[in-house]
Amino acid sequence: MIRKIFDHQMTRWLQQMMEDVCERRDHLTIWLRPDLKKALYVLWETNEGFKHLRLTNRANKTSATLSKYTGGSTTFMKTKARLVCNLFQFVIKFVLSLKYNIIIT
Repeated sequence: MIRKIFDHQMTRWLQQMMEDVCERRDHLTIWLRPDLKKALYVLWETNEGFKHLRLTNRANKTSATLSKYTGGSTTFMKTKARLVCNLFQFVIKFVLSLKYNIIIT
């Protein structure tokens, strides 16, 4: 169990560090050798698959209405409102499926 927690935290830490490198936050990336940084920048700017994946992920994270991503901060009330809305939609679909034998996707 401890190993699983450690792996999860280290994975998140590495993802954040690589995101800092990709966003060119130089004051946070002094741990990486400059020649490796340049090689990563070239790879990220020329690899079309990576560019497409990155833009898609960014669009999903910034979608305010459909996304669960909040950019790192959200209030309890906003989270509660989203969960209540999802629960309400689920209950409505369930009641309709029982009462009218309708399956709503």
